[in-house]
Amino acid sequence: MATLLRDTLGNSADDRDAIERAQKAFLTERDGTCADKSTIPACRALYEKRAADLAAQNSAAQKKLAAVVAGIPKDAKAAAAALLRYSGAPAKAWLVYLYQSGAVAVPDKDATVRRLVDEILNQGLPKDPYLLEEMANLGDVQGAPLSTSLLFLRHVLSTTEMDAPCFLFTKHGQPAFEAFGAFWGNARDETPGLCNPPSSLFDLPEWQAVSTHMDPAIEPALVERGSIRHGYERQFEVDDLQASLVPSTLLEAPMSAEAKKMAEQRGRAVAAFRSWSDFDVWPEKEYRAAVHTLPAAITATSKLYREKFKLNPQTADQAARAAADRFIAGRLGLIMPDD
Repeated sequence: MATLLRDTLGNSADDRDAIERAQKAFLTERDGTCADKSTIPACRALYEKRAADLAAQNSAAQKKLAAVVAGIPKDAKAAAAALLRYSGAPAKAWLVYLYQSGAVAVPDKDATVRRLVDEILNQGLPKDPYLLEEMANLGDVQGAPLSTSLLFLRHVLSTTEMDAPCFLFTKHGQPAFEAFGAFWGNARDETPGLCNPPSSLFDLPEWQAVSTHMDPAIEPALVERGSIRHGYERQFEVDDLQASLVPSTLLEAPMSAEAKKMAEQRGRAVAAFRSWSDFDVWPEKEYRAAVHTLPAAITATSKLYREKFKLNPQTADQAARAAADRFIAGRLGLIMPDD
């Protein structure tokens, strides 16, 4: 109840006034209903109804906030002005992003960002020691590269129902994909949600044909990984988004230490794919079929990149092969021996 109320009171001033009035009415009713032990069932029902009301109000308010955020590409200054009417952590995190990215100028930027970050860390987030520790480890956000602000934003959004909008990825490319990729290696990687691209590259029939021959080995491995599977699935989702939304960024060099490590692991996985011999884990028939169907998937991808994304033929071919490496390595890593 306290968490729901805190989140809801982070909404705009008009919404807060209505919520505060409703909270006062609830407290008055609570004092009458929960006066003695004989009314415990009615008291419990009252609390449950209030919690449900707050959850519904918070969900509706987050949709309003998401609509404000969606206006950033069109008019960042107007979006920032609207965000200032909110007092919750998500709105403040978006302001940090706008100021740090240079989309909106603000006097005394460093001091303003430092204040917003402090307010978020000390007042605006759930009492989650793991999350707070990781956010504190980011250091001085105001003096760090934009990639740090994007990761900070990711952490704040993970406490909400809000998705990461596509404009973050189309505008910032590799740093955004790294910030919103697999981080925790457990169920925490399920949030925040990611935007849906207009279409998914890996939904092409040619890629589905490759999947048909990999899935029998991959699906059991996902189950065996337990909660770690969420990290793999998150990276699948980010790789799909990158290959489907901004394929040219597949050719950009990794920036963070973790991304560089993942690139090295991807290289080892691709090499293992080319000389696969553990047919107890991945039957030879399925492996050979995957090898046979992969060139058609790469060709279809290159064609899509030339026609839809207007990449020149050489870049389209390179990006298509990079997309294939992501697809193969992300899945093969599940059935390769751990480093």
